[in-house]
Amino acid sequence: MLRIKSILICLVLAVLVSGCSFRFIYNHLDWWTNWYLDDYITLNEQQQKIFDEEFERLHLWHRETQLPLYLKQLNDIKLLINSEMSPEQVSNNLDQLLQHWQNFLIAAEPKLQPLAFGLSKSQKQQLLTALTENNQDNIDDYENLNDKDWHEERSDEQIDQLKSWFGKLSSEQKAQVTQMSKKYQQSFMTRMAYRQRWSNEFAQLLNGDLPEHQFKFEFYRLFVNGRSLRDEQLNEITENNSKVFAEIFVYMVSTISDKQRKRINKKLNKVIGDLEYLMAND
Repeated sequence: MLRIKSILICLVLAVLVSGCSFRFIYNHLDWWTNWYLDDYITLNEQQQKIFDEEFERLHLWHRETQLPLYLKQLNDIKLLINSEMSPEQVSNNLDQLLQHWQNFLIAAEPKLQPLAFGLSKSQKQQLLTALTENNQDNIDDYENLNDKDWHEERSDEQIDQLKSWFGKLSSEQKAQVTQMSKKYQQSFMTRMAYRQRWSNEFAQLLNGDLPEHQFKFEFYRLFVNGRSLRDEQLNEITENNSKVFAEIFVYMVSTISDKQRKRINKKLNKVIGDLEYLMAND
């Protein structure tokens, strides 16, 4: 279930930052989701049939109600990029991204909850084992860099991200982004601690013997309001990093060249066109 959440939130982010294959991916979300689901759990024939039917309904809901919201936000962002933009406006757009994701969770929860409640003992164990292995894989892949090396790597990643949106950065822009990126804070260990808390509580829920009405309540708490398990340190780091990104993005918009403006407008227009097509063609 976490992997389903990951691919769908990546899709939401892709709407706002890149037009790469978005139309194709969106129209084949059922295939992508089932492909990722197979890494976590094997459904029986009846479960798979219910999942596919519910996902089709969820996909239609998303196309009809959420894509118009993405389209409006993209048009608003385009206006800001071509006029003036403040860090507060960037932060507001990041908050809107989170709200889009929250909208999806609220809509998906009642479709996934009965499936989770009806899992067999072996399916529950398969799912929990996959979640544990996924968390461990993340830890194993983690590079425990010192602050200097981490900030250099984070700066390079930020510059590459900006290049994908604006095109080649000037020497002055690179230097300024590098300097501003020093304000980013590492969050890996606190994020993994949060994921572990979530996984532990989810395991307790699946392995417990709650009546359905109590299971439904706890499942909603974890699936929709899981961010409440984040500790204050992670919240503070996340808030800081969002502010740093907002400042960097505003700096780029304020120093944008005609060539860079043309590039990001072209990318935004591509995604806007894809959204308009997807809304008109189901």
